[in-house]
Amino acid sequence: MRTIALLLPICALCGLSANFSTSAQAQTPATATPGTSLKAAACVETDRMMDWREITCTLPAGAAPQRFSFRATFTGGHDDTSASIAPELDGQPFACGTGSKLSLFGEDGNVSVFCQFDRSALPAGAAAKLKVLIKWSHAEFADYEFSGD
Repeated sequence: MRTIALLLPICALCGLSANFSTSAQAQTPATATPGTSLKAAACVETDRMMDWREITCTLPAGAAPQRFSFRATFTGGHDDTSASIAPELDGQPFACGTGSKLSLFGEDGNVSVFCQFDRSALPAGAAAKLKVLIKWSHAEFADYEFSGD
């Protein structure tokens, strides 16, 4: 903390932002996720520690949307970075659809893991709860997105 306090006057002279995390986010454009974002309406962070987050999303009952995607993004990936997601549906392990990427290791730069699935994988009729445990090492958690189309 003392180092940051000493750097703030220098950064102010250089015209740099004093909020380093916001500055880093501004330099990294967000990856576009197809579909309509359901994050604000359906998801809440239910638990967290330094290197993991637990997110719970309510999947809407009804006919739409037909496809869903949950994506966790990270910055600063390098040769020993690892990240994973472990989805559960109503308290049971959930198998994501074909093409999903549930883990990564040793990828550089801005990286992500994601789970894609169709409405047909959900219980008929009722709303369901998707809980996703996001874990990472040697990277910075950027954000998550939950969308449907």
